[in-house]
Amino acid sequence: MGSHCPHHSLPLMSWRYLFRLTALLCCVPILGSAQPVLPRLSAARTDSVIVAKTFPLLSLFETHPALRRALQTDPELQRISRRQAERTYQALRKGPPEPQRYADSLAWNPQEIQVVGKYLVNKYLHNNELHAALAPVLAKTGRYPVYADRPDTAVLRLAWRDAALGLNRIVRVYFGNAVPRYPAIDSSSFRRHDAAFAKQVRADLRPLSRKARRHSDGYYTLPLQAALLALRLNQRDEAARYEPLEAGLNQAPRAAVATTAWVRYPYSLILVPGHGPEETGVALDTLGAYRCRLAAASFRKGQAPFIMVSGGHVHPNKTPYCEAVEMKRYLVEKLGLPDAAVLIEPHARHTTTNLRNAVRMLYNFGMPTDRPVLTVTDAAQSRSIVAMAERCKQEFGYVPYRDMQRLSDEESVCFPVPEARQPDPYDPLDP
Repeated sequence: MGSHCPHHSLPLMSWRYLFRLTALLCCVPILGSAQPVLPRLSAARTDSVIVAKTFPLLSLFETHPALRRALQTDPELQRISRRQAERTYQALRKGPPEPQRYADSLAWNPQEIQVVGKYLVNKYLHNNELHAALAPVLAKTGRYPVYADRPDTAVLRLAWRDAALGLNRIVRVYFGNAVPRYPAIDSSSFRRHDAAFAKQVRADLRPLSRKARRHSDGYYTLPLQAALLALRLNQRDEAARYEPLEAGLNQAPRAAVATTAWVRYPYSLILVPGHGPEETGVALDTLGAYRCRLAAASFRKGQAPFIMVSGGHVHPNKTPYCEAVEMKRYLVEKLGLPDAAVLIEPHARHTTTNLRNAVRMLYNFGMPTDRPVLTVTDAAQSRSIVAMAERCKQEFGYVPYRDMQRLSDEESVCFPVPEARQPDPYDPLDP
């Protein structure tokens, strides 16, 4: 993906030219012969998937009738909602169109986040129906495993805080041009002072704010709708693409999981991190193809029953090509591996999320989590992987694996941990 992040750290230029020459000699298809047709869901389904993956708490509020009723009838929460709606309404009325001003008006301030958290906990403790609906989500086996050692009331406050800050981040990046985690590939699609974009944002936000001034379906409704609008206007639906992951290109390998004789293999799977080309129109980078050949060799040695190729639509920015899809095509069509042996993880945008998302899929697909994962890649990236824990802590707040060890120049192993299932609301393109 690019020399600016470890996922795509390049070896010395001489090595890169060697990989490219080797790929050409092996007839690697460097240029895509046609633009791929990206998987698209309806707007409503896309929004639903993004909310479910990014904000599990808000998704539960949206889909559970008893929770919706409890939130709609709470006078304090409704008062907070209307105050925020009035703030946005006034921002839309004043001065020339300015998306950054609108983003600031939509964002929750620290005091509001704290007050809402207090009200949610109070309702949780005194509303039996609401308690019964929320308890499974807040439990140790629920959607917030990083908070598993805390009381359920603390989990509720933290889950709400994460959602509020995540909504703030989306509107500030995709309305206000704030800097995202990976600026070269995740920034707003519009210049800061794009007049047409500013007018479009104001036109789309006005009816939302007017409705919220009168009555909100939920205290969070306006900022959530605004965040989804921001992603939609920027064509940032990456998190919803290829969902559900159990279908499509993963259908055959997902079915094979149930009949796999795991005791025959030392590793649960072979993980191959993607490498995105920087050139427009290139489907598969030669270094990515090289990593695939390394993984194919390990697979044929019987190291694991599955290969997982990991990487999303990353480099160059907004590329129509998905690293995981192109790597699977290469493994199956060029190297002759069985379709049922190759899983795609089509969302990762960095080495950190290659590792995290692979662990997530292990849990979600019912694969063994008591045996190590083998990561196979080029030597330069392999060195960065074994030193990735600190960056994971900085970006996620935890490390999504344990006991990382380097076996050779091109191989490393680690064990999965359940914390990897924690949603990351600060990265809406791969939460």
